[in-house]
Amino acid sequence: MDRSKEIASKASGILAFAAPTYFAWTVFQQAIPQNVATWGLTLLLDALGLFLAVKAGNRKPWLQLGWFLAAFCILAAVLLGNSPWHWGVVESVSVVFCLIAIVLWLTLSPQAAIFAFITAFIIASIPLMVDYWRVPQPSTTWLWVVTVFTCALSIYGAEKKDVAHTAIPAGAILQNAFFVFLCVR
Repeated sequence: MDRSKEIASKASGILAFAAPTYFAWTVFQQAIPQNVATWGLTLLLDALGLFLAVKAGNRKPWLQLGWFLAAFCILAAVLLGNSPWHWGVVESVSVVFCLIAIVLWLTLSPQAAIFAFITAFIIASIPLMVDYWRVPQPSTTWLWVVTVFTCALSIYGAEKKDVAHTAIPAGAILQNAFFVFLCVR
């Protein structure tokens, strides 16, 4: 792998951790209410995404590792801030898709499981999308833009252009670009 791709890959992991962790600090400091179930599910999804990327053949999943660590920090900030808990249909459907991802991994392949995982993480973000639709939060636009950039860095820096290395960041680009739209509409 050439030097610029290696740097891009590692930078994606650093940004994937740093930007959401700053968001976590902001949530904690300003007592911004967040859904505990949504962020708990995000942590579980990020753990599954990291696991599936590795099982599918990605030996340097910096992006997924950064997201996992950042989700842990966000969940801690949300829990320490006494945010509300809500478990509904969306969270349940997302868990079902996580289970489908695990079954696909065990029966078919980690590559097939990645697509169920991508569906699960997009579904898990629906409550937040609804919140943003109701009350746009332009002050958080930077987080979604940085995440799109981070995912683009991950794709550029990928050792291979296959499902294991690029599908998760590509799905996240679509998801986060929609959040940018929700912030600035």
